[in-house]
Amino acid sequence: MFSLFTRKASSVPAESVQATPKKISFEDYLAITEVDYSIVGHSRIEDMPMSEFVAMMSSHKFLGDPLVRTQHLLGASKYERVSDTEVIGHHQIRAAHQRYTGPDRLTVENRGHGHSFIKHWYRKVDGVWKLSGLCPQVYWNEHNFEKIFVELKAEH
Repeated sequence: MFSLFTRKASSVPAESVQATPKKISFEDYLAITEVDYSIVGHSRIEDMPMSEFVAMMSSHKFLGDPLVRTQHLLGASKYERVSDTEVIGHHQIRAAHQRYTGPDRLTVENRGHGHSFIKHWYRKVDGVWKLSGLCPQVYWNEHNFEKIFVELKAEH
């Protein structure tokens, strides 16, 4: 469902090395520390363990809803080296969402596409770069975005 990219530490500066794609398990992905999804109905959480992040994102009220399909496309990306162990990634993103009327996904009930920017914080842990925080900023939505995550909206 989800694949991340890691890079082993080296003596070459981070900005001059291309990352080598390597799939890792969520069990290896323990560095989440700050999540701010308040823009889509969740609260800002300053210290969130990986297991809680995965549970939140895959919840039936959010991306785990069987009636919802999404595709997130990254556009321009820029990385800012803060220190030898911290990097901030700035990413342009377009997220297409469709909500279907039933589990057969034959009829689209609503579309909602977001145009946004997302900031990712990365931290080197035991020589491996890991995601340590994220915060999206939505510039605008198309169609009926507010009708995609209906159960999430009902709580807020």
